[in-house]
Amino acid sequence: MLPHTQKIGVLDIKTPALFASYRIGDFPRAGLHCHPWNITRTQAVLVNAFDLLANKQTRIASAKIQKKQCKLHEFVEFNGPLMLDSGAFNFQKQNDINIDPLEVLATGIKLGADISVVLDHPFLPKSDDEEKIKRWENTVDNTLKMFNKLNSWNGTIPNGFQLMPVLHGHDSEALNRSLDDIVKICGQDLPIVGIGSLEPLARNGNKQTAIDIICKVRELLPESHIHCFSMGSALLMLFAFYCGADTVDSQSWMLSAAFKHVQLPGFSWTRLSPREKEKDPKKYKQTRCRFAKHLLKLKTEEHFSVKNWEKGNPWKIDNEQEALSYLDYLEDTEGKKRENHIHRRACHNLYAFNFEANRMRQEKKKETKNGISSLETFIESRMKSTVYKKTFEYAINAKSKT
Repeated sequence: MLPHTQKIGVLDIKTPALFASYRIGDFPRAGLHCHPWNITRTQAVLVNAFDLLANKQTRIASAKIQKKQCKLHEFVEFNGPLMLDSGAFNFQKQNDINIDPLEVLATGIKLGADISVVLDHPFLPKSDDEEKIKRWENTVDNTLKMFNKLNSWNGTIPNGFQLMPVLHGHDSEALNRSLDDIVKICGQDLPIVGIGSLEPLARNGNKQTAIDIICKVRELLPESHIHCFSMGSALLMLFAFYCGADTVDSQSWMLSAAFKHVQLPGFSWTRLSPREKEKDPKKYKQTRCRFAKHLLKLKTEEHFSVKNWEKGNPWKIDNEQEALSYLDYLEDTEGKKRENHIHRRACHNLYAFNFEANRMRQEKKKETKNGISSLETFIESRMKSTVYKKTFEYAINAKSKT
């Protein structure tokens, strides 16, 4: 992790940082009332080329952008660094890729993305060696096609545009081989690189392998900007930053909101739903009270703040009752005046993610005391699960070896 201001295209970003992964059209189709970037202090946004090229529900956005003759930044109302992911995640469980890598590249350049990601072909941890080799060959082939095409446009590429290659491999030997292949195409000094195939590892309990991969890539590329794809929780994001990632992306801020979940730093995902109350009123009340107390603690000790996410004005929280009122605001209402508050929860979650990235930047600047870094103390303070504590102990040990 390189703790400073970096260039993404011609724009600056303070790292470590989150790219808020956003599905084109979620405002307003999925319940967002506006694009939430400014209100949630979002530094960077990731959108998906698959949504523009192949997703039947969202590719209408391509036609709208062309009709308006605008760029992606303008269409999603965002003026910071914008990454166009290739959509490779959609092919993780498929043998073939049905979109064209050169079309992905052309879309990124035409629509003004700051970073366009190579169309890679991720694999699952349980894939056999033959399957992994085949998918990596697809990735190498697409990388070669896209970089050759980019080089042929010499002089006509937008200022600052970057094409991001992606590494895959679940062990040191595989990572070394994949890096050798990428270097042959892109050159020795990679300004920016992505790490793919991490999400299923982290999701399925192989967090230690994910840690090993990030540490290894940082060891191999000490000066490169490293991006980790799909780190889906605030705590996993902190682990990635600690092990060497400069940026990560996640869409869980939005997806979880749709399932009525809210995120609070140092607190487990919490489902705010009248149905949870119906199932076990006493337990639900206790959960709400713990959440409210933790929210008040964060506000008092770390200046965590929340808002009326429609109007943008601060939400006053000076006591537990005011914190509980905020939870009422996030929770859907039922009955005759049934209301779904996805927008409120999504904004809250995204703000929480961005808050954690900012806290990492703050702690990274502090000095080590008594052999323990402020950064490690901070991450430990966020962990409530024994499983995660053991994972972090492993991360500290893995990082010390690099």
